[in-house]
Parts: sequence; C-alpha cells; structure tokens
Amino acid sequence: MKNKIAGAVYGMAIGDALGYPTEFMSMAEIENNYPVDQAIAKDFGMLMVTDDTQMAIAVAKMLAHFPNHNFEPKTVENLLRKYFIEWYHDPRNNRAPGMTCLRACEQLEKGLAWQNATVKNSKGCGANMRVVPLALLAARGLDHATIAKLAQFQSALTHAHPTALAAADLTTMTVVFLLEGCPPENLLNKLKEYALAQSRVYHKDYLKSIWNRPPFRTAEDFIEHGWQDCLAVLKKVEKALLLDQKEKDPCLLTGEGWIAEEALGTALLCFLYYPKDPNKVFRRAIMTSGDSDSIACLAGAFVGAHNGIEALHQPWVENIEYKEELKAMIALG
Repeated sequence: MKNKIAGAVYGMAIGDALGYPTEFMSMAEIENNYPVDQAIAKDFGMLMVTDDTQMAIAVAKMLAHFPNHNFEPKTVENLLRKYFIEWYHDPRNNRAPGMTCLRACEQLEKGLAWQNATVKNSKGCGANMRVVPLALLAARGLDHATIAKLAQFQSALTHAHPTALAAADLTTMTVVFLLEGCPPENLLNKLKEYALAQSRVYHKDYLKSIWNRPPFRTAEDFIEHGWQDCLAVLKKVEKALLLDQKEKDPCLLTGEGWIAEEALGTALLCFLYYPKDPNKVFRRAIMTSGDSDSIACLAGAFVGAHNGIEALHQPWVENIEYKEELKAMIALG
C-alpha cells in the first residue's frame, strides 16, 4: 500500500509540474513546443509545481494535527484557515493561483466566518485539485463517510457551489478506490454507484447552513444538484471511452477542466485511456487545451495510485519540488 500511496502523491505533483508550462497554451502551441514523441520523454531538471500541489500540502498540514483521526469541525476549520492563509502569503505562491482561492483566503484572513469568506457560487477546480492527502487516510482505516465530510468541507472554505463539494468528494474517492485495488475497468461503475448513494446526503455538522440560498429549498436539494453535475460528467467519460479517440484533445469530450467536475472527468478520461502507462497518461493530460496542470495533477494521482511509485519516471520523482513536504504527505497513509 505504501508504494501506491507514494505513487498517488508523486503522480499528483509530477502531473502538476509537467502540465504547468502548457496550461495557457492552445493545442497548436503545445504541439509546436511539445511534439507528441517528446512531450514526456525529456527531463526538465527541477520540476516546479503550481498552486495545485501547494494547496494539497496545506491540506496535508492540517491532517497531520489529527494522528488519531479525532476530527472536530471547528478545529479542522481553524487549521485549514491557518494553512490556507500561510499559502496565500507564501512568496512561492506565484504560479498563476486561482482567483477564487486568493479571494477566499483574503477574506479568511480578515477573520470572517468561513460561510461569508467563501465564494458561494464558484465550482472552480481549486475545490478538488488539492484533495489527494484526504484519500490517503483510508489506508489508516478512516471510514469513507468521514473522508467525504472532510473533502467537502475543505472545498467549502473557498468554493461553496454544490458541484464543487460533490466533485471534491468524488475526486477523493476516486483515489481511495484505486488505492483499495479497484480495477480501472470497474472504476466508472463504482464512482456512479457512490455518487448515487451520496446524492442526497448533506453533511450538516460541517457544512452548516451554506445550502440556504436560492433556488434551493432544502439541504438535500442543494447537494443533489452537485451530484447530478458529477454524474453527468461521468456519463461523458463513459461515452468518450466508447468513442476511443485517444489522439483527440480530451477537453473536447469531457470539458476544459477549469471547473471541478470537468477537471475530474477529463483527468479520469486520460487515466482510463492508459491505466497501466503513466507516461502516456501524463502526455495525454498535458497536451490539452484547457487547465492542463490541474488535469495532469489529478490524472497523475490516479495513475500513481493504481500503479505505484515504481511505475513513475524516477528522474522526475527525484527532481520534484517540495520533496520533504511530499514525504510528510505520504506519511499520512
């Protein structure tokens, strides 16, 4: 299991770093600068990550305070607030961070209640790009329900759209299921079953009354809206796999990845195209017209969780930024 945990963590960071240079490029620009046969073949020296990995490290720092998994919502909130604000002021936070995260962190620093600091209508992929540390807790026996609550709550502090919450939960469980040995060919069905089972489960102990806004009449209606968006993108992934158009930009099939459910869906598609070949997964994920670093970050976590760290290109493992923090993250599992 440790091999797979390390694979998920390093796969996340390597994918993030490889996708960083192509995030704002068109497909034509990517193809000119990163020919297909060279996109993942060369070594880049030190691999620099983006806010995706930096914020995952912030979540991991919060989790390190709970070695016995006695999570209490107010304490979780205070620690997430602390480490998100720490990230906000980090001089290395200069890698095109998401505006929603910056805006929410600014408000959190002012001392506002998280319900007022968060961006209520944002479902940007900042909600789920940082969830890998939460999935590792399953390896220590933490129940799925608690992991789901934590996944949704860490999203809620910055992105409180119901789809952001559901996508953060579903992304976390994708890594959990792979760590637990779910075969890739069964993964979509397992995710659909999970989404349907959770579709009207509202975690009031963490989320409080964040649901209470138009057009939602109940907490269950609110969260169901998010799960329906996630189920819709899973159906798109299923359809794309049947088309078998691996050389087509996956963003045209499952979305550009700027929003949470599309980041999950497109990353999942890249992984399911080549579940046993991390290099092909990375190549497909970074050669995308959308949010390439976040897509590759999640796809890397999935393929690393499935295949383990030994399957990853070892010079990248050795030269990834934030190595000590990544080792601390692995220790959570």
